Amino acid sequence: MPGVADDRTIKITLKKPFPLLIDAIALQPSFIMPERLAKTDPFKAITEAVGSGPFRFLKDEFVAGSSAAWQKFDGYVPRQEPAEWSSGGKVANFQRIEWKIIPDSATASAALQNGEVDWYEQAQVDLVPLLKRNADIVVAPSNPQGYIGGMRFNHLNPPFNDVRLRRAVLVAVNQEDYMRAIMGNDRSAWRVCRSQYPCGTTYGTEVDLPVQKGDLETAKKMIQEAGYNGQKAVIINPTDFPTIGPLGDITYDMFKKIGINAELQDTDWGSVVQRRATKEPVEKGGWSVFHTWFTGGFILNPVVTAPFRGQGASAWFGWYHNPKIEQLTQDWLDAKDDDSRKKIATAIQLENYSQVPSITLGQFQIPTAYRNSLAGKLEYTGPLFWNVKRV
Repeated sequence: MPGVADDRTIKITLKKPFPLLIDAIALQPSFIMPERLAKTDPFKAITEAVGSGPFRFLKDEFVAGSSAAWQKFDGYVPRQEPAEWSSGGKVANFQRIEWKIIPDSATASAALQNGEVDWYEQAQVDLVPLLKRNADIVVAPSNPQGYIGGMRFNHLNPPFNDVRLRRAVLVAVNQEDYMRAIMGNDRSAWRVCRSQYPCGTTYGTEVDLPVQKGDLETAKKMIQEAGYNGQKAVIINPTDFPTIGPLGDITYDMFKKIGINAELQDTDWGSVVQRRATKEPVEKGGWSVFHTWFTGGFILNPVVTAPFRGQGASAWFGWYHNPKIEQLTQDWLDAKDDDSRKKIATAIQLENYSQVPSITLGQFQIPTAYRNSLAGKLEYTGPLFWNVKRV
């Protein structure tokens, strides 16, 4: 790029042409931080909050698992254009923003209805009809990119280090079971999506394969033919996460039906996040499967789809190793036009449907709910508090 780097200019020098540079910068947040913090070990938490936005984090008021607070930063000068997603003018209309962690969904819903809170970030689906009957509450999609449920295998240890078992599970999965478990029967809130990318996006083409259709008998035969000898499959599952916990229940029931020796270990989400980082076998506290969901942006293209990258020891939890996927991903990055990138993305998807690093479980929308006394809520993948004001 032209120009000379100085305190107000960043210069990027490339080793070779990269047509997607601007897209990469736009898609992934380009955080700028002091050098001393940027050199922090990536596996070590940064305890110092340094930023340049319209609100300041009140570190002394933070209580993990309970509450967090921000105060308007009077020294911030917003850009002089309308706010759009996370860009544009960030105008802070409140002196103080408070987050309250309310684990019980019914309690959170009641707090919103009683006016004790203004905004309920992710409303549980079975409470939505009640919230919609309240004239003082607006119910809307929380993320225009949607969410995609996912089942992740541990590729290092038995039983799912055997691709034949992963393929059997892929055949046994019925996305409708998973979606109904977390979103109910309202088909407007979810859809079947047999793609590693979000359906409805550039690369979100569904595969024409006999998979994810709930064929338990075929899956059972595949497991028997693989010579499975009953190794335990441990599912770590969060009971405090209403849009994830039921996914584990469905998988546990399905494993039992197709002949997998499954054990469901229910904990809280924090424990799941901590435990999924261990590479130990199940006999030493490891795991075989966990469930989560991804925002559409998290699996939008071959590069950012962490659950489908084949980076081995440095890959996302589960440590899927596939050099072919990594070469195709590099080919996608080097491609000179959109048609070439689409063909490569399709090839990546077909390879992953053969090797089954993860299984998508359907696409859905989690509703958000807020008091109608708030105006200016911006469309984004999560809650933004600038531009919002009370009317």
